[in-house]
Amino acid sequence: MTTDLTGKSVLVTGAAGAIGGEICRSALAAGAKVAMTDIDADALERRATELGGEDRVATFTADLTDDEQATALPARVAQRFGALDVLVNNAGARGVKPLLDIEPDEWRRTLDIDLTAPFVLSKAAIPLMAEQGRGKIVNVASMAGLAAFRDRAAYSAAKAGVIMLTKVIAVEYGEQGIWCNAVAPGVVETPMTAGYFADDDSTASIRANTPMRRWCQPDEIVGPVLYLAGSGSDFVNGIVIPIDGGWTAGYVGAELSPRPKQK
Repeated sequence: MTTDLTGKSVLVTGAAGAIGGEICRSALAAGAKVAMTDIDADALERRATELGGEDRVATFTADLTDDEQATALPARVAQRFGALDVLVNNAGARGVKPLLDIEPDEWRRTLDIDLTAPFVLSKAAIPLMAEQGRGKIVNVASMAGLAAFRDRAAYSAAKAGVIMLTKVIAVEYGEQGIWCNAVAPGVVETPMTAGYFADDDSTASIRANTPMRRWCQPDEIVGPVLYLAGSGSDFVNGIVIPIDGGWTAGYVGAELSPRPKQK
C-alpha cells in the first residue's frame, strides 16, 4: 500500500538529522507539503536544498526547548501552507551514562528535548487540527521506552513518557478528529549512534538480541511513519509500532552498553 499525502501539510521536527531527513524525503515523494524544523540552521538549509521540492518545502529554524518557539511553530506552518495536517515529533537527544553519573541539568535537558517538546508542540497543534476537523500526530519514541536498558535512565524515562503521552492524546482528542500514534525504533545506524558501531561488543550485543541479526537503517523508519500519517490508518489510534527487528518481541536484554569482560 502506497501512502498518498497529496496536498497535506506535514511538520517534521529534527528534519536535518538522518531519520528526520528520510521522513521529509518520503513525505515529499508522497505529495505532501513539508515543513522542516531543526535547531541547526545550516544543516537544515543543506537538507532542504538536497530534497528540492521548491514551493512544497519550507524551513523553520527553532529551538524546541524554548516553549515560546515550540508553541508558535504549528501556527507558523499553518500560515505558510494553509493548514497543519500532520505533526511528526521526531527531534531527540540521547544520553548514555550510568544513572549515578547523570547530572540534574543533563536529565532535564534530555526530558526537555525528548518529552516536553513533543508535549508543547502537540498542545499547540491540536486546536488547529481540531478546527480543521482532523489531524494526525506521529511521535518517534524508542524501544528504550518499552523496556529498560542500562545507562539510559533519562532517555528511557523520556521515551516511556512519549509513549504514554501518545495514548493520552488519542484518548482525550480522538472524538475531535485527532489521531496520535507512535513508532518505537530499535538501534538505528545514524551519526548520533555511530559510537555503537565502532565497538565490537556493542555490535555483537545488537546482533544477539535482534532476531533479524542486524540493526535498522533510517529509511526503514519511514514506512510506518507514513502509514500512521496517511488515510490508511484512519481507525488506528493510540498505538505504538516497534521497529526493532523483533527485539522487544522476545527476550529484552539490558546490554546496549555491555560492561567490559572480567579478566
